[in-house]
Amino acid sequence: MNKKKAIVYADRFFNCADGKTAHGLVRYSKRFDIECVVDSTISEGDAGEILDGVKRNIPLFNDLKKAYNKVKVNTFIIGAVSEGGVLPKDYDKAVIWALENNLDIVSGLHQFISDDPVFSKLAIKYGCNIIDVRKIFRDHKRFYTGEIKNVKSKRIAIIGTDSAVGKRTIAVMINEELKKRGRKTDMIYTGQTGWMQGWPHGIVLDAMINDFISGGIEGAILDSWKDIKPEFMFIEGQGSLVHPFFPGGYEILAAGKIDGFILVDAPNRPHMDGFPDYPMPDPKRVVRIAELLTEKPLVGIGMNRENMDKEKIKNVKLNLKNIFNVPVIEPLSEGVSEIVESLEEINAR
Repeated sequence: MNKKKAIVYADRFFNCADGKTAHGLVRYSKRFDIECVVDSTISEGDAGEILDGVKRNIPLFNDLKKAYNKVKVNTFIIGAVSEGGVLPKDYDKAVIWALENNLDIVSGLHQFISDDPVFSKLAIKYGCNIIDVRKIFRDHKRFYTGEIKNVKSKRIAIIGTDSAVGKRTIAVMINEELKKRGRKTDMIYTGQTGWMQGWPHGIVLDAMINDFISGGIEGAILDSWKDIKPEFMFIEGQGSLVHPFFPGGYEILAAGKIDGFILVDAPNRPHMDGFPDYPMPDPKRVVRIAELLTEKPLVGIGMNRENMDKEKIKNVKLNLKNIFNVPVIEPLSEGVSEIVESLEEINAR
């Protein structure tokens, strides 16, 4: 894969859940070399350290022009998401500036940058490409066939009690840990950030016509099996089974014909993402729904540590272990070894 060098623009959002595209690219990227992040609202430093305390040698600058003068790049990635998937306020100015400086644009938003006449004319004038990731999958049409029965990989779905809770992050971390142990594994992405990260097999679920989502999921799994025959596949979850605005997961669980699932929860999150009047669901409810849908077991729990200190994490972990009797991890500080070891034991049976 010929990697391009990129600025990730996450102005005003790198320190919150709406910066999740930037977060994903800082933590893992095989399609682009991430040279820097830009956010004018926080102090400059190492983007990895700012994000989760891990130095990744990706500087964060608080000025776009300064960033451009400090690093050599040819691509501008919109690293923030928004409710409704529209271009965040004032991001149009940054996109125009990037095009005028001969940078290609990559966006995962529902609002297609390439459909805007101002942006498209500038792209032609300055010889730039505009990639709208969701547009790639808008006309992706593949029917469900049932051929998934021939796929021998252990398929584990990553589901959440909420959206923007860390499902993709834990899927990536488990994949990388298994690879370190010499196991063949793949992540089936289902969102735009997974495509940007460079995973070879997947779809952008919320860009597609509903009739073709199940076939798209099955097709990505079939392609992965054909290409690499992994021992494990981890299917990235979307939204939540119980979120009113960001529902997601039914097709993943059903079409993926999973062997088990991992739950990701934010135990100290005060309410569901974007909806202050909706309290976080009891994880027992979400697990029960998934068990009823799949007749497959919960195999582990990942904790999102937001609003939690070390003592709180310790106490919540103990409580969740007592309730569910599965490995419980806080992946950013502890890694994912405990869940990986459990998965290897399951695979050996």
